[in-house]
Amino acid sequence: GMGGVGKTTLLRKINNEYFGKRNDFDVVIWIVVSKPINIGNIQDVILNKLPTPEHKWKNRSKEEKAAEICKLLKAKNFVILLDDMWERLDLFEVGIPHLGDQTKSKVILTTRSERVCDEMEVHKRMRVKCLTPDEAFSLFRDKVGENILNSHPEIKSLQRLLLKNVKVSPSPSRSSA
Repeated sequence: GMGGVGKTTLLRKINNEYFGKRNDFDVVIWIVVSKPINIGNIQDVILNKLPTPEHKWKNRSKEEKAAEICKLLKAKNFVILLDDMWERLDLFEVGIPHLGDQTKSKVILTTRSERVCDEMEVHKRMRVKCLTPDEAFSLFRDKVGENILNSHPEIKSLQRLLLKNVKVSPSPSRSSA
Protein backbone atom coordinates (compact mmCIF):
# COMPACT_ATOMS: atom_id res chain seq x y z
CA GLY A 1 0.00 0.00 0.00
CA MET A 2 0.95 3.63 -0.33
CA GLY A 3 3.09 5.38 2.28
CA GLY A 4 1.37 6.23 5.55
CA VAL A 5 -1.61 3.97 4.95
CA GLY A 6 -0.89 1.81 8.01
CA LYS A 7 1.08 -1.24 6.83
CA THR A 8 3.60 -1.05 9.68
CA THR A 9 0.85 -0.32 12.20
CA LEU A 10 -1.06 -3.38 11.01
CA LEU A 11 2.08 -5.55 11.19
CA ARG A 12 2.80 -4.25 14.70
CA LYS A 13 -0.77 -5.06 15.75
CA ILE A 14 -0.46 -8.60 14.36
CA ASN A 15 2.89 -8.98 16.16
CA ASN A 16 1.60 -7.70 19.50
CA GLU A 17 -1.87 -9.21 19.54
CA TYR A 18 -1.27 -12.55 17.88
CA PHE A 19 2.40 -13.39 18.13
CA GLY A 20 2.77 -11.55 21.45
CA LYS A 21 0.39 -14.02 23.07
CA ARG A 22 0.82 -17.74 23.37
CA ASN A 23 1.04 -19.27 19.92
CA ASP A 24 2.56 -22.16 17.97
CA PHE A 25 5.82 -20.37 17.17
CA ASP A 26 9.12 -20.74 19.01
CA VAL A 27 10.43 -17.35 17.92
CA VAL A 28 9.04 -14.22 16.25
CA ILE A 29 11.58 -11.80 14.78
CA TRP A 30 10.73 -8.26 13.61
CA ILE A 31 13.15 -6.72 11.10
CA VAL A 32 12.93 -3.26 9.56
CA VAL A 33 14.55 -3.81 6.16
CA SER A 34 14.29 -0.39 4.42
CA LYS A 35 16.85 0.48 1.76
CA PRO A 36 19.52 -0.16 0.88
CA ILE A 37 19.24 -3.75 2.13
CA ASN A 38 22.02 -4.63 4.58
CA ILE A 39 22.27 -8.42 4.87
CA GLY A 40 24.74 -8.22 7.78
CA ASN A 41 22.41 -6.04 9.86
CA ILE A 42 19.44 -8.31 9.12
CA GLN A 43 21.50 -11.33 10.18
CA ASP A 44 22.55 -9.60 13.41
CA VAL A 45 18.90 -8.83 14.28
CA ILE A 46 18.01 -12.50 13.76
CA LEU A 47 21.00 -13.86 15.68
CA ASN A 48 20.31 -11.52 18.61
CA LYS A 49 16.86 -13.15 18.92
CA LEU A 50 18.12 -16.73 18.75
CA PRO A 51 19.75 -18.73 21.56
CA THR A 52 23.29 -18.73 20.29
CA PRO A 53 26.43 -17.40 21.97
CA GLU A 54 27.76 -14.18 20.47
CA HIS A 55 31.20 -15.68 19.83
CA LYS A 56 29.61 -18.06 17.31
CA TRP A 57 28.58 -15.20 15.02
CA LYS A 58 30.21 -11.88 15.99
CA ASN A 59 32.93 -10.93 13.50
CA ARG A 60 31.95 -13.82 11.21
CA SER A 61 31.38 -13.60 7.45
CA LYS A 62 27.87 -13.27 6.01
CA GLU A 63 28.11 -16.87 4.81
CA GLU A 64 29.06 -18.15 8.28
CA LYS A 65 26.23 -16.17 9.85
CA ALA A 66 23.80 -17.53 7.23
CA ALA A 67 24.84 -21.10 8.06
CA GLU A 68 24.36 -20.49 11.81
CA ILE A 69 20.94 -18.86 11.25
CA CYS A 70 19.81 -21.68 8.99
CA LYS A 71 20.90 -24.33 11.50
CA LEU A 72 19.09 -22.58 14.37
CA LEU A 73 15.89 -21.78 12.45
CA LYS A 74 15.53 -25.28 10.97
CA ALA A 75 14.98 -26.56 14.51
CA LYS A 76 12.19 -24.07 15.21
CA ASN A 77 8.77 -22.93 14.11
CA PHE A 78 9.48 -19.28 13.41
CA VAL A 79 7.90 -16.12 12.08
CA ILE A 80 10.03 -13.47 10.41
CA LEU A 81 8.30 -10.08 10.05
CA LEU A 82 10.02 -8.01 7.33
CA ASP A 83 8.85 -4.41 7.46
CA ASP A 84 9.40 -1.74 4.79
CA MET A 85 10.64 -3.86 1.88
CA TRP A 86 11.75 -1.82 -1.14
CA GLU A 87 13.46 -4.57 -3.11
CA ARG A 88 13.80 -8.34 -3.22
CA LEU A 89 15.60 -9.88 -0.25
CA ASP A 90 17.38 -13.19 -0.83
CA LEU A 91 16.17 -15.20 2.18
CA PHE A 92 18.73 -17.95 1.51
CA GLU A 93 21.57 -15.41 1.61
CA VAL A 94 20.32 -14.24 5.03
CA GLY A 95 20.12 -17.85 6.25
CA ILE A 96 16.35 -18.22 6.37
CA PRO A 97 15.57 -21.82 5.37
CA HIS A 98 13.16 -22.66 2.57
CA LEU A 99 9.58 -22.72 3.82
CA GLY A 100 8.26 -26.06 2.62
CA ASP A 101 4.77 -27.40 3.09
CA GLN A 102 5.88 -29.40 6.14
CA THR A 103 6.78 -26.33 8.21
CA LYS A 104 4.52 -24.00 10.17
CA SER A 105 7.11 -21.24 9.85
CA LYS A 106 6.17 -18.02 8.07
CA VAL A 107 7.76 -14.95 6.54
CA ILE A 108 5.48 -11.89 6.48
CA LEU A 109 6.43 -8.65 4.75
CA THR A 110 5.18 -5.15 4.10
CA THR A 111 5.96 -3.24 0.95
CA ARG A 112 4.64 -0.46 -1.24
CA SER A 113 5.61 -2.42 -4.33
CA GLU A 114 3.65 -5.08 -6.17
CA ARG A 115 6.92 -5.91 -7.97
CA VAL A 116 8.53 -6.83 -4.63
CA CYS A 117 5.59 -9.15 -3.90
CA ASP A 118 6.17 -10.89 -7.24
CA GLU A 119 9.95 -11.11 -6.77
CA MET A 120 9.56 -12.49 -3.23
CA GLU A 121 7.01 -15.04 -4.54
CA VAL A 122 4.42 -13.99 -1.97
CA HIS A 123 1.71 -16.65 -1.55
CA LYS A 124 -1.01 -14.53 0.05
CA ARG A 125 -1.42 -10.81 -0.52
CA MET A 126 -3.43 -8.36 1.48
CA ARG A 127 -4.08 -4.92 0.09
CA VAL A 128 -3.95 -2.13 2.67
CA LYS A 129 -5.93 0.85 1.41
CA CYS A 130 -6.64 4.32 2.71
CA LEU A 131 -9.80 4.78 4.69
CA THR A 132 -12.64 6.60 3.01
CA PRO A 133 -13.37 10.04 4.52
CA ASP A 134 -16.40 8.58 6.35
CA GLU A 135 -14.33 5.68 7.73
CA ALA A 136 -11.56 8.08 8.77
CA PHE A 137 -14.02 10.32 10.56
CA SER A 138 -15.69 7.36 12.27
CA LEU A 139 -12.31 6.16 13.53
CA PHE A 140 -11.46 9.70 14.65
CA ARG A 141 -14.78 9.96 16.49
CA ASP A 142 -14.25 6.56 18.17
CA LYS A 143 -10.77 7.51 19.34
CA VAL A 144 -11.57 11.06 20.47
CA GLY A 145 -14.96 10.30 21.98
CA GLU A 146 -18.30 12.07 21.78
CA ASN A 147 -17.67 14.13 24.93
CA ILE A 148 -14.65 15.87 23.41
CA LEU A 149 -16.30 16.25 19.98
CA ASN A 150 -19.26 18.00 21.61
CA SER A 151 -17.21 19.99 24.12
CA HIS A 152 -16.66 23.02 21.89
CA PRO A 153 -18.71 24.38 18.94
CA GLU A 154 -15.64 24.90 16.72
CA ILE A 155 -14.81 21.21 16.77
CA LYS A 156 -17.76 20.48 14.46
CA SER A 157 -16.46 22.97 11.87
CA LEU A 158 -12.96 21.52 12.21
CA GLN A 159 -14.44 18.08 11.50
CA ARG A 160 -15.88 19.31 8.20
CA LEU A 161 -12.56 20.98 7.29
CA LEU A 162 -10.70 17.77 8.10
CA LEU A 163 -13.00 15.71 5.87
CA LYS A 164 -12.58 18.14 2.95
CA ASN A 165 -8.79 17.78 3.15
CA VAL A 166 -8.70 13.99 3.30
CA LYS A 167 -7.29 12.59 0.07
CA VAL A 168 -8.07 9.02 -0.89
CA SER A 169 -5.91 7.18 -3.39
CA PRO A 170 -8.08 5.47 -6.03
CA SER A 171 -5.76 2.47 -6.53
CA PRO A 172 -3.09 1.90 -3.88
CA SER A 173 -0.44 -0.74 -4.54
CA ARG A 174 -0.47 -4.00 -2.65
CA SER A 175 1.03 -4.93 0.65
CA SER A 176 1.86 -8.48 1.52
CA ALA A 177 1.18 -10.65 4.45
